[in-house]
Amino acid sequence: MSTFQSDDGSVRLLVISQFFPPESMGGAHRWEKLSKNLSENVEARVLCPPPTFPYGEFDRDWTPYAQDEINDIPVTRLWTWQPKDDDRIVGRVLNYGVFAVLATLYVLLNWWRFDVVVTMSAPHTTYLPGVVSKLMGRRWVVDIFDLWLDNAADLGYVDEDSLQYRFVNMLEYSSMHISDKIFVITETMCEFYLEKYPEVHEEKIEIIPFGVNTELFSPDTNTTNNGSDIIYTGNLGTGQAFIPFLEAFAELDLNLTLSIVGDGERREELEKLVESLDIEDRVTFVGLVPREEIPERLSSAKVSLVPLKTEHSLDYARPNKMLEAMAVGTSYIASSVKEITKISEQRNTGVATCNERLTIKDAMETLIQNPELREEMGENGIKVINEEHDWEVIGQRATNSISKLVRE
Repeated sequence: MSTFQSDDGSVRLLVISQFFPPESMGGAHRWEKLSKNLSENVEARVLCPPPTFPYGEFDRDWTPYAQDEINDIPVTRLWTWQPKDDDRIVGRVLNYGVFAVLATLYVLLNWWRFDVVVTMSAPHTTYLPGVVSKLMGRRWVVDIFDLWLDNAADLGYVDEDSLQYRFVNMLEYSSMHISDKIFVITETMCEFYLEKYPEVHEEKIEIIPFGVNTELFSPDTNTTNNGSDIIYTGNLGTGQAFIPFLEAFAELDLNLTLSIVGDGERREELEKLVESLDIEDRVTFVGLVPREEIPERLSSAKVSLVPLKTEHSLDYARPNKMLEAMAVGTSYIASSVKEITKISEQRNTGVATCNERLTIKDAMETLIQNPELREEMGENGIKVINEEHDWEVIGQRATNSISKLVRE
């Protein structure tokens, strides 16, 4: 029997993640759901910081080390700096960096307790404890749900000549080569890394997509007549192409309404844009709401918006907001990045459009005026979710991959 497997056949798994519930962003839920759907022989523990994101939502926690349990998953939390809105840039660097160092120390002290270590990125700073776990003789899986480093450079968050960028870039290069397995979320992301690192064998990369909580986001979700015609749910951040979508909406029928559910650094900018377009009576900034409210809001809308900036490294994306709309049977209009265009054209689940005002307006009018088309796209979306994004199926796929590592 492999030295990586216990005598009883169980696999001891450590998941290192910068985000974890009760944080509400999509990446935070990834290993909560995967851990719950792994086979019983895989014993998972999550290593993460105190809940921090969205910044300012949680009280600062000064406990250096804490044991927790989230939905029956054992969790170890290590202190790190928890930024507020007033120190977002420096605070984020400290948040990521301090946790990476302390997680590395944890691995050095506890490596023998685990057979496999999974490090989830974004951010890439989680690669540091991953590298150390590999040096200590553990199997290492790199799980990537975001092209964090490439997007940071494209969006101007970091100078490619800076010491920080070169260090993280070196970490990524090392991780791609010395890790035992690489999980990515879409076929397009797999193609991206094979092109970026052609020396990495294709067999090393496996597609483990995001799933959808189909108990929460269900086609049977109640609808309300008080819902908006069009809805956006998610972060109001720099990666979203809000401007052409809002400009297109401003030219639609005056009776149509739009709800923007979520919060982020661009909220004030978008509120001013809405005012300048003279549509503040038709656009509602709802802000953050409990996650349990999202399905009803999505189901009650005719169309969901998925605006992404196409000039950045987002071709890989099947955003959670899109998958959740599909799960409840709501059609979408999304920016035409590669992965979204592929599924929209092949499965007819929504409309992929360029980020141009008139084209977006045409797509909005087409869907709003054609309930039969919306219903067809909604049914197709539900089918795709059941076939490709069921957490139980994805969890079994991850189990098989992790179990194979410990047998090799």
